[in-house]
Amino acid sequence: LQSQKLQAIGQLTAGLAHEINNPLAFCLADIRTLASYQQKMAVLLERVSQQYPDAVELLQASDADWLLADSADIVSQLEVGMGRIQHIVSQLHHFSIVGQPAAVRVSFVQLWANVWCNIAPERLAGIELQQQLCDVLVEVHSSEMVTALTHIVDNALKAQPTRIRLICQRQGEEHVAVAIEDNGHGMPAEVLSRIFDPFFTTRDVGDGRGLGLTVSYAIIRQHGGQIEFQSSRGAGTTCTITLPCMDARDF
Repeated sequence: LQSQKLQAIGQLTAGLAHEINNPLAFCLADIRTLASYQQKMAVLLERVSQQYPDAVELLQASDADWLLADSADIVSQLEVGMGRIQHIVSQLHHFSIVGQPAAVRVSFVQLWANVWCNIAPERLAGIELQQQLCDVLVEVHSSEMVTALTHIVDNALKAQPTRIRLICQRQGEEHVAVAIEDNGHGMPAEVLSRIFDPFFTTRDVGDGRGLGLTVSYAIIRQHGGQIEFQSSRGAGTTCTITLPCMDARDF
């Protein structure tokens, strides 16, 4: 049922992403052009003040300095807002991806090294990181799998843990499982049951879009893998991911 729901929403979001991207592109371009015009207007008014002293009183009476400063702030806020929309559209695109480039064989260790490169070092400050990774190869669309794993780590970091532990185990000859454990504040059952639902978030408005773990679920399932969470309030969270693999020593 979850896969069917995600497939249907994936088709919808693919169309949404395309329709939003078109007006977003020219809006961003126009905002940047407006910012350059605003800067030129500031230079022009400065020259007018210098060359025509009689105009200074008129400019002061019309609050020209405040209008310039406030309009610059407005343009900056618009650009930030459009950037956030662009990021949301990018996440929608990840969620609805079809026809990706061919999968490649990559070391599981290297895959996780790429994940940690995506995490700002200051977010890991004060956190004990333990890793026990298997020497195996996984056949994945590397950038997409790194995105999926990064969302999972990001979710763990938002739980404010003091320790994150990765424990890897072979599951027979053809699968590898990695448990991402954190000792953060955990999740109650009512949240745990909805973590893969598109647009579900417990964050404040503007602080979360509710797509990260949905994207992770879709990507991992597309690779023939499984993902599940175990958590309870105050007891931390464990995310277990299982993926097809092959022994690195065979290649």
